[in-house]
Amino acid sequence: MKIVPCPSSPALAVKIADLLKLEIAKTTFKKFPDGEIYVRVENADEENIVVGSLNSNEDLVRLILLLDALKGRKIAVIPYMGYARQDKMFLEGEAVSIKTLAKLLENLADHVITVNIHSREAASHFKKLHNLDAMPLIGEFYSSRQDLVMISPDVGSYDRVKSAASVAGCEFDYLEKKRIDATSVEIKPKEIDVAGRDVVIVDDIISTGGTVVEAAKKLKELGARKVEAACVHAVLADFATIKLISAGIRELVATDTVECVFSSISVSKLVSDAISNLVF
Repeated sequence: MKIVPCPSSPALAVKIADLLKLEIAKTTFKKFPDGEIYVRVENADEENIVVGSLNSNEDLVRLILLLDALKGRKIAVIPYMGYARQDKMFLEGEAVSIKTLAKLLENLADHVITVNIHSREAASHFKKLHNLDAMPLIGEFYSSRQDLVMISPDVGSYDRVKSAASVAGCEFDYLEKKRIDATSVEIKPKEIDVAGRDVVIVDDIISTGGTVVEAAKKLKELGARKVEAACVHAVLADFATIKLISAGIRELVATDTVECVFSSISVSKLVSDAISNLVF
């Protein structure tokens, strides 16, 4: 069995290979002048584990081509599952992107492993999915901090922040919107007073950063001493980092499901344990 790394997750692939004591297959990736993508695996095994997040359309094409090129048993490790936010039809005639992707991936791989897929709806389109939870890893990262509050930007992420906070051993809450009148909406934590305290906004994905930016501004208005942000998937599209800094966020912590300068937490042990349960 070998680890087959994709260009989107090279460092994570190496960490997983080291933990499992597996060799890394030699891969070649090229792009032709017309934009078409070429992939080759020169020394694959009879069983292979492909590791690659879907941060872009090119990542998706590379992953599909790799899986199709490999023979034998295949495990697709997709730490960040792109296209998962289109998990149902919002408007008539829309493609349910993750449903299509699930069919494609499960036709090519025997198992699919991911980390904190965006929603239960997204996960429901798979039959062979192993969805891992990295929120406890975020909690562990902050476990030594004192007088910390973890805040979810909305009620939809309440279970996520609860999972992280239970390991961190800190208080947690979510931002609640209350309509005051026809033109005014009040946004504040449902129960906890954040004045004079360090606050970490916790979510699964920071993409364009809009939700976290608005949450940070509101928490600052409410007197928070310091506002930080933590997420599993730091997609950080559309100048999100600049937006976060401009909103007063001076520290961003993320896992390496999307490899970037903010990847302070590794999911390698989490993923390696899941692989071990499948193959060893």
